[in-house]
Amino acid sequence: MDTISRSFVIPILHLDSDKKYNIFSLLDDLRDIPGEVICIFNSDASYQALSSHERIDKYIHNSVNIGVSRSWNAGINMSEGEVVFILNADLHVRQEAVDQLERHLLHLPDAVLVGPEGTINDYANLEILQYFRKGNFDQPFRTHDISGFFFALHKLRFLEHKLQFDVRYSPCFMEEWDMGMQILTAGLACYVVPVQEYDHEWGISGAVENVPINYMGRVVYRHEVLQGNQRKFLEKWFPHTK
Repeated sequence: MDTISRSFVIPILHLDSDKKYNIFSLLDDLRDIPGEVICIFNSDASYQALSSHERIDKYIHNSVNIGVSRSWNAGINMSEGEVVFILNADLHVRQEAVDQLERHLLHLPDAVLVGPEGTINDYANLEILQYFRKGNFDQPFRTHDISGFFFALHKLRFLEHKLQFDVRYSPCFMEEWDMGMQILTAGLACYVVPVQEYDHEWGISGAVENVPINYMGRVVYRHEVLQGNQRKFLEKWFPHTK
């Protein structure tokens, strides 16, 4: 039986074929990068277009959009790799970035998540104190969270410490901060690392408008989801600040 050392998990809702970077270009990026590719199809359109794609090794076809946390959990549970990469469908990535993230993950002390972007936070006041982004740092730093569009996960440590993305933050927002708190509480670490061989344009996370989100067969709205999940985060981790 062949050993799988690396898994790529890609949740897909929209095809975005009119955009510069999309799931088609990402699968092209991954064509010559070793590792199994696991897609979480959260729409019929994505399933119909891609289920037979030659670069996809495994997939889950959901009848509705199950959101970020559930999609990540499902992909991690389906993965067989020692290192699991979570990728946004609109990411552009080169092999150098994948290799560097993996090397840092396996050598940094107590690392569970590493990624090229992340933050230091004032959790109780829901404020970002420092944002590490592409090009503004040149060595690894411990952070409070890792941005979810591209990161690598140490699967053994993740499972041994019973970590899991909290589905109460579905469909999106605050799951990264919550995982950061879980990791810190377990005595482990998140790191940003100076990797630049990727490109990504912010979608709903960076949106200003109160855009609709199709979730579990119904429509919810960005601002209300964010505000509700911020309350859930405080109630879970800082109940005495209410």
